Amino acid sequence: MPLGPGPQEEAQAPQEPQAPEPAAATGPQKAIGAALGRRPRGLLAIALAGVVVLVMVLGPLAVKNLGLPGEQGQASAQALETVLSGDDPLESVVEVAGRPGVVPVVSLKGALTPATSLHEDLLVEGTGRTVSQGDAVLLSISTFSGLDGRNTTGTETGASLRTVMLDDALGEELDKAIEGKTEGSRVVLRAPHEEDGELTTEITVIDILPTVATGEEREPTSGMPAVTIDKDGAAQISVQGLSAPTTSSITTLVQGQGPQVGRDDLLIARYSIVNWSSGQISGTSTYGSTVLPRSIDMRNTLAGVSQLLVDVPVGSRVVLALPADQARGEDAVAVVIDVLAIASRDDAPALSLILTHRPRR
Repeated sequence: MPLGPGPQEEAQAPQEPQAPEPAAATGPQKAIGAALGRRPRGLLAIALAGVVVLVMVLGPLAVKNLGLPGEQGQASAQALETVLSGDDPLESVVEVAGRPGVVPVVSLKGALTPATSLHEDLLVEGTGRTVSQGDAVLLSISTFSGLDGRNTTGTETGASLRTVMLDDALGEELDKAIEGKTEGSRVVLRAPHEEDGELTTEITVIDILPTVATGEEREPTSGMPAVTIDKDGAAQISVQGLSAPTTSSITTLVQGQGPQVGRDDLLIARYSIVNWSSGQISGTSTYGSTVLPRSIDMRNTLAGVSQLLVDVPVGSRVVLALPADQARGEDAVAVVIDVLAIASRDDAPALSLILTHRPRR
């Protein structure tokens, strides 16, 4: 049962750094180039396809807010006179500020010559679950120029949000950069890239965001549906012994610390719906470590959801009891929702809008 429709000013680049031509593409470079679906041309034939294409290949979503506390940063764009090697240690060439889930602030210490291979640095190690092959992941991706530090992601907010499965389709090197990391981690990739006819190193910041509610657990409310989450992340909802609701109600099981949901927002979430009369799941649950989170359009979802989710903080898990006229008009339902992120509508067509269909009038 779905919940969706119904649920800079550019800086002057420095003169081209005097550096030797990069070596021919290595095996890993070719693998990433193939994964990104880019055909090298000219100078790109001897340099790694820019990791910025990662955003396009993954089908990006501009992020309105990813739900973690803090101010969204903007890269400091300025022309740099110092020239540094793109192969130098990360801390000697660039500073990346901000916490995972917030658009990073990148400050270059000099214009970067092209790296000779892909470099991966774990900047922040998260405390969430460890990501494995076949798992669903929620990524926030930002890319930056190695010439002046400009944010080159191409979205209004400077970040892109995407849910993907961790598998071979990502390409060996990208897959490797994410596999084994924990949710809440920030990974920085550096790879050779051509920008405005100059070879440099592109910086890609990848935040591996939580795919379940995070925050303070609350005691369940008496008289509301009971929710349990098993070790594989699947949700079970029980309405046994409870009378069907005649009015809509909501209770918080996990209190998130992110921004509050607005009535016009587009959400990334996990959810499951149970029919009150049968106690059975309606449609397909989006809970589970190998199941992709989906979207909820607050403008076009169940009436009870659109009303009760307003002001709920991102990171929360809530359970709703909805009478038939606040669901689909056929049966009362219980709904559990993990609110993971708020996305921009710029790339809404790339989303799978699931929690939909308003009740029959």
